[in-house]
Amino acid sequence: MSEMLGNRYFIARQFDKAIPPLELALQNSPDSEKIKKKLIICYIQVGRIDEAFDLFYEVVNRNPHLITDTDLYYDDCPCSELLPVWERKRVQINQKNDLYEILGMLYSYCNVSKAVQYLKKVKSHPTNASKIRGVLRKLEPMIRQNH
Repeated sequence: MSEMLGNRYFIARQFDKAIPPLELALQNSPDSEKIKKKLIICYIQVGRIDEAFDLFYEVVNRNPHLITDTDLYYDDCPCSELLPVWERKRVQINQKNDLYEILGMLYSYCNVSKAVQYLKKVKSHPTNASKIRGVLRKLEPMIRQNH
């Protein structure tokens, strides 16, 4: 029941309202990659970037195709709506790493090459540096396979 409610909020792009029911659904189904993929986007949209990246790292580390093979229509992925907004964001220098992380995560749903470009721009992030390297180790070979 909570996953259905979370999905409805997600489809309506009410990401803040989608989080509590999706988190509850994840407690009941801790291996659900579908829920995790949605939570990553929700967390990004409400500014919970570290939580988004932790979940993103977990999913990519297990199987990067779970993110990169997202069907933008079937999975109702909002990235095509969100990416232009995030691309236009003007941020302070000290916030650039967060922006690059966000763009890297969002692009991984639809454009692995761009995702890697943004994640490589992240400079020394105090808590996520090793995770970013781990994600890049998973995503970079996928670019080479597609060429």
